Amino acid sequence: MNDSPTAAKPQSPPPKVEEIDIDEAGPPAPVPKVSAAAATFLLVLLAGSITGFFFLGWLPKVQQHGVLAEETHRLINATPQVEVMSPTLAADSVEILLPGEIEADEETVIYPRTSGYLRKWHVDIGDQVKAGQLLAEIDTPEVDQRYEQALATVEQLKARRKVAETKLELANFTLRRLERLIASKAVSQQDFDERSAEFSVAQHEVKVADADIAAGMADLQRIKELQSFANVYAPFDGTITARSIDLGQLVTSGNDQAQSLFRLERTDRLRVIVHIPQIYASGITTGQEAELVVREMPHRTFTGRIARTARSIDLQTRTMRTEVEVENPDGLLLPGAYVQVRLQARRENAPLLVPASALIFNAGGAQIAVVNSQETIELRQVEVEADQGTTLGISKGIKLEDRIVVNPGERLFDGMQVAIVDNSETQSGETAKK
Repeated sequence: MNDSPTAAKPQSPPPKVEEIDIDEAGPPAPVPKVSAAAATFLLVLLAGSITGFFFLGWLPKVQQHGVLAEETHRLINATPQVEVMSPTLAADSVEILLPGEIEADEETVIYPRTSGYLRKWHVDIGDQVKAGQLLAEIDTPEVDQRYEQALATVEQLKARRKVAETKLELANFTLRRLERLIASKAVSQQDFDERSAEFSVAQHEVKVADADIAAGMADLQRIKELQSFANVYAPFDGTITARSIDLGQLVTSGNDQAQSLFRLERTDRLRVIVHIPQIYASGITTGQEAELVVREMPHRTFTGRIARTARSIDLQTRTMRTEVEVENPDGLLLPGAYVQVRLQARRENAPLLVPASALIFNAGGAQIAVVNSQETIELRQVEVEADQGTTLGISKGIKLEDRIVVNPGERLFDGMQVAIVDNSETQSGETAKK
């Protein structure tokens, strides 16, 4: 054990305090003192400034709100002003443009009237043909054979008639001889009656033979007619628009579409089918002129005349079928084409025209506001006949002398007091435009 004393650690010297020379720094600056009166004055001045700025912003607002309140009160209690006009009477005829479809004036599908094989056809699609011109030939071997058979049958029936005539002559000779012998009682009455019956049977057999020959001749004539149908002729002048048969193809008599030979249409005169709406049907008359508008030829117009009308309204479409005939000598119009037909439809009771803005349509239906003699609003139920965009045709509900509110909006109600705006200049300007 080391008894020697522990070596003492060296200690740091204490911080040196810097000595301040008071004499060199001098005495501190004196703080200025504000009196109580000055402080009060400053506070009052600040409060006054804030109050002044407040009143500068508040007073204009108060004045503005007052003006708005006065204007609102005036508008609420003021009588509404409306612009009115009188309806105008529509023209007694109206031009309508309706779609139409061109059809040939005469058209037919030609079917074979006999059975056989197509031997030759003389025309094709697009060919112009005349009535009675030969179109095709059909080879009819079976019909020819039936004709020979029918001819032989007729000869056989004629031979049978000869046999019946011979039997009749024999029965007649025998009966005459027995008539001479019956008086002398040379023959019995029974024999005479039997020969008399045989004579009557022979007479009827001759008649039967004549009837059989007539039936055979009729069948022979029928088959001969079938042979004549081997040549197919055009029933009228026209254009071949379809050929549905080839050489050597089997054809059978009948009108089955699969067995048709040609389709023939007359194109020098056409008819245009147009369906007139019910509203204009009563104003369309036979002989009336119609104009065709073809989209592919905008610079060319075609004129036709109404040839006939159905004089009945179709229950499904509520239209009347009308046919317009038009001449087509140069063939510019094609059957099946779409055109537009322009017509003038006369109207017995022309509607009254009003601006489209005058119509009120709500839960009550279509209405128009009318200003009566007491300067109050009358909301009248109306029927709109036609919509022409900016104008409406009214057929019921208003009169020509009524004053119509042009822009009623939703603020008007039945019985409301209104003031009329003088719009004479506007109306005169609109009239000048019209």
